[in-house]
Amino acid sequence: MHVITADIVGHWKSKEVWINGKHITLRGFLQDLKTDEQEHEDNADIIKECKGAQQFSWGDTSQGTYCFSLACCFYLNVKWVMDRFFKKELEQVQQRDIRLIYDNKKLQVTYEMCEDLFAQEFGNFMEKLGAEKLDEKGAFGDSYIP
Repeated sequence: MHVITADIVGHWKSKEVWINGKHITLRGFLQDLKTDEQEHEDNADIIKECKGAQQFSWGDTSQGTYCFSLACCFYLNVKWVMDRFFKKELEQVQQRDIRLIYDNKKLQVTYEMCEDLFAQEFGNFMEKLGAEKLDEKGAFGDSYIP
């Protein structure tokens, strides 16, 4: 994981957002995702999920806040699993101007927690499908068979 210091600034009245000094808009984010998708990623699911958001938000559980958390992942060059952290952080801030700063150490610890949470969610999902957990660990961690 490529971890860098995160500096996230949001102005509540205008809904303007900067991530590490880069001005971010929802339209610009979706365009950047489409460009990235053409180059090497498949971001169609994220583009679809964010399409209905009118603007970025924070201090609530709206789709705008979720898209903002995904934008944080994208522009900070961290794995998408980190949306679990950024969404929770953005939901907890007050609906006013914000500035969130995270250093490399905090982001690394948080990334490991998000990976563990994802593994738990995946395991629970597979169990609901009736898959049985194998005793051995595969190349990608816990393995399941249908």
